[in-house]
Amino acid sequence: MAMKQLTPMSEVDAYLEEQIQRIEQQAIYNLSYVGERCLNEARSTNSYKDQTGNLRSSIGYVIAKDGKIVQTSDFTPIKGGNDGAKGGAAFARQLVKEFPDGIVLIVVAGMNYASYVSAKGYNVLDSAELLAEQLVPSIMKQLGFTKR
Repeated sequence: MAMKQLTPMSEVDAYLEEQIQRIEQQAIYNLSYVGERCLNEARSTNSYKDQTGNLRSSIGYVIAKDGKIVQTSDFTPIKGGNDGAKGGAAFARQLVKEFPDGIVLIVVAGMNYASYVSAKGYNVLDSAELLAEQLVPSIMKQLGFTKR
């Protein structure tokens, strides 16, 4: 007995596209949560003395989808660290270009000396990175994504 498709293919395509959009929005929402947690973790560390406020102000995140920023932290200046806030936001925007496909969360410390401070043994983004490595897999698993 032959089967006949009653539902127009355009309706099937529209339904599938709607489901993809829904899952992408959930992923962005959850990555935003992870970004905020990482931001709070990195800014709350007291392992180094941030004299100008620039290093802590340069810490933030962006979420990009297919190379376009869809969400960003506010890069709020701390202790008058306006240069850090501007530098962190600019550095995050620059890094987005390296990820033209997919949905990515990028957490940065945008001052050019951040890696130097970290290399001296101070916690700039270290604990935030560990937190992200812990949170992201469990959240993605809850959303139905699996490792390849």
